[in-house]
Amino acid sequence: MERLIKLSKVCDISAGLVLRRKEAQTKSEIIKTYKLITLKSLEDDGWVNSEYLDDYNSFELLDDRYLTKENDILIRLSSPYTAIKVKAEQVGFVIPSLFAIIRLNKKDIDSGYLSFVLNSDTIKKSYFKNAMGITIPVVRMQTIRETQIPMVSTTKQQIISKINDLMIREKRLHQQLTLEKEVYNKELTKRIIKGGNKNAK
Repeated sequence: MERLIKLSKVCDISAGLVLRRKEAQTKSEIIKTYKLITLKSLEDDGWVNSEYLDDYNSFELLDDRYLTKENDILIRLSSPYTAIKVKAEQVGFVIPSLFAIIRLNKKDIDSGYLSFVLNSDTIKKSYFKNAMGITIPVVRMQTIRETQIPMVSTTKQQIISKINDLMIREKRLHQQLTLEKEVYNKELTKRIIKGGNKNAK
């Protein structure tokens, strides 16, 4: 029988960095420039879009707890409460306080499976229901800590994780295709208007 386990029992959960606390105000203060996770860089479909990362100038070297590690899960604290798994090529990015950081402390849970569960409609609805604020409802860290996660076998978790990866890849390809189609259609429209036919240059 499937059992539920509280998220805080299998993960360390913390908030990201309040950026102004470590941000250099002048060029002379800059000790290191990091890549910064932004709301825009977290795609609703569950992946990091590197085109929308910002630069962050810090006046000191940041504590590792504020930097992404492989297999971390980041949850956006405001709607739509998207969760993403950090991949190897996304290590070392600054995580601002707009996100919760989830780091696994047990080997019997798969990060891909966990991000899949956290992105389910059931979890997101519970976050929305328990969020604070009217204009921008923000989920509380305590709500995230108390999230109930269905525990299934390791084998089943790995299968779900792989399926989730494929679903995300498909959505990314679909998004890329849509963008390329828009560029093509704009160019086609321009040529038709200019030359009267689609082959005009």
